[in-house]
Amino acid sequence: MKLCDYIFKRLEELGLGHVFCLPGESVQDLYSSLQKSNLKSVLLSHEPSVGYAADAYSRLRGLGAALISYGVGSLNLVNAVGQAYAESSPLIVLSGGPGMNERKKHFHLHHKVRTFQTSREVFEQITALSIIIESPNNAAIELEKAFQTALKYKKPVYIEIPRDLSHCNIEAQPFLPDFAENIDQEGLEEALNETIDLINSAKNPVILADVEIARIKMQPELLSLVEKSGLPVASTLLGKSVLSESHLQSLGTFFGTLSNPRACKYIESADLILALGTILSDVNLGMFTFNVDRTKMIESKIDGLRVKNHHYPQVTLKDFMTGLLKSEKLKHFQIDIPKVDLSFLSTNVPDEKITSISLQLILNQFLNRANSPAYRIVSDVGDCLFLGQELHLNSISSFLSPAYYLSMGFAVPGGIGAQLADPERRSMVLVGDGAFQMTGLEIISAKRLNLNPIIILLNNGTYATLDRVELDAVPKSYEIGKYEYYKMAEIFGGIGLKVKTTAEFQKALKQAETEYKNEFIIIDIDLQPEDTSKVLNQFGLMMDKSNKASSTKKV
Repeated sequence: MKLCDYIFKRLEELGLGHVFCLPGESVQDLYSSLQKSNLKSVLLSHEPSVGYAADAYSRLRGLGAALISYGVGSLNLVNAVGQAYAESSPLIVLSGGPGMNERKKHFHLHHKVRTFQTSREVFEQITALSIIIESPNNAAIELEKAFQTALKYKKPVYIEIPRDLSHCNIEAQPFLPDFAENIDQEGLEEALNETIDLINSAKNPVILADVEIARIKMQPELLSLVEKSGLPVASTLLGKSVLSESHLQSLGTFFGTLSNPRACKYIESADLILALGTILSDVNLGMFTFNVDRTKMIESKIDGLRVKNHHYPQVTLKDFMTGLLKSEKLKHFQIDIPKVDLSFLSTNVPDEKITSISLQLILNQFLNRANSPAYRIVSDVGDCLFLGQELHLNSISSFLSPAYYLSMGFAVPGGIGAQLADPERRSMVLVGDGAFQMTGLEIISAKRLNLNPIIILLNNGTYATLDRVELDAVPKSYEIGKYEYYKMAEIFGGIGLKVKTTAEFQKALKQAETEYKNEFIIIDIDLQPEDTSKVLNQFGLMMDKSNKASSTKKV
């Protein structure tokens, strides 16, 4: 089989249905082969959008792929791939490249930066594996190694294919034995015994669940473990909705002291935290407003387990959770957990100028109606993320965001990738005007792909998050202009609605669900620059404090 055909056949076997791309002349052969394969090519407008969309897709499907051109394309993708690495998203980057013969004959070729190894070396820093296919003899082995690395470690990989090798014939290879499931049974038993003894002897144990559980598709096992143990469970901001927030044992989203008091109270008073798939970043811990005492934590991750001072590198998150579920020794706790406060459902919203507070309330009521259609919230960075963390979500994995890496511009292309990965859920995109200016033009692609995201655009004319971080007394301007973004929807074949009041927002959401259910829609929310959420205001103070402490600390 030709190399170019083999790649897409193998990706289909691994469960892919789509490849996100922005082709150029170095990948023409690969792009042509993709067009003839059973996979669907998703052509987007800019490489960062390709990366964000493929990242969102991989979070839901377990694997994603981006096809881009050499140099100008691949290096334009770097930030999105860096995010995928930071947040454990298995993304396969397929890049074209100059032919092997061209590399030998010519020193200067277009799109080359420094050496012919430069792109691979750049991606080596932000992927689990970065390779150039240099010979058809070992091509299938090298490809399989890259694919299995992405799947096993839930990290992106980079594969560069010189264009004169695309049509070379290669021999398919079987699954690599190095990547087979090798369970360290002795280490697992020792770790389980130690863990269960600690849990059973604890007075106030709690589960902190994070995004890696979603990456390995073990949300059902998390639910079973929660019910088997009787323990309360909170999710991090990055892992929000990994468990239904309506579950009787759910504490909602934990975000340090910036989160709901219910979750904060349980986490802070816990004498043992069972941290499952957690990324203990400053953002996940509410800018370290929660003081991490790792002597009280059992940390299980994709790449190993830590029980106090004991480290079990071969005990994976999947094996550990499976072992806890099978154990008959694990105690069932009877803990009095207050019911979730759903009083917001019956709160009357007066018709008045819309604010961030009323926007959040209306959106919460809209998402929590009886028999509400299935939506997936795809949130960008900024106040939309902080408003989003306060949403009450009943459905598992119904919230996607770059809440650790915090890269602006994710949500609009991410909403496209999410809806292609799971067509049963309509994407509801939360995005600020600053992020929309970066990648908002992908609404063109949404129209071309016959997708119908609901884009809720917080239009306040400024970089509000930066505006909340004082640092010093010197006045700064973060104004980016205030524009009628909803008119862009009309230009590109969608529906645009301007919203200034609470009644207009309620009407717009209803119209999006009924009159415009098959079209993409921009709901342009007119907010004042000073109107930001309480969480963002606190976050700004924390960032300010942290930055000042760092700038005055002696190295």
